[in-house]
Amino acid sequence: MPSIRGSYGRRGPIVHASIGVSTPLETLLRRQGKPIPERIRLELLIDTGADTTTLNEMHMRSLGIPVRGATKIRGVTTDAYATECNTYDVGFELINAVGEDSLKLPAVEVVGRPFHNEMIDGLIGRDVLAHV
Repeated sequence: MPSIRGSYGRRGPIVHASIGVSTPLETLLRRQGKPIPERIRLELLIDTGADTTTLNEMHMRSLGIPVRGATKIRGVTTDAYATECNTYDVGFELINAVGEDSLKLPAVEVVGRPFHNEMIDGLIGRDVLAHV
C-alpha cells in the first residue's frame, strides 16, 4: 500500500496530486477520436475530517469533465446551512516522491467547489486516504 509524503508548513499537510478525466471517460474519448485533456497537477491539503475529496471546480471545467450529480456539503468553517455542490468522476493520482509508487485511482467521485483566495487546489478526504 502506498504511503503519503508531502510537506507540512503554514498551510498544513500538503501533498501533490494530479487529476484528469476518469478512465471510463478517457476510453470513450479515444473511441470517438477526441483528444484527451492533459492532466492537471494540484497541491492538496490533507483533511482527515472530510468524508469526500473536494477539488477546485475550475479544474473540472478546464478538463471538460461532465457533472455526475450533486451533493450538499457543510464544513466547520462555512455557513450553518449546507451548500449544494456538483460532483465529478476524475482520474486521480496521488504523487509521492520521484521514483516511488503513487496511488492511482481510475475513477473517484469528488466534490467540486470554488476555492477563492486560498493557496490550495482542494482537500483530500477519507475516501482517498483509505487507499494509503
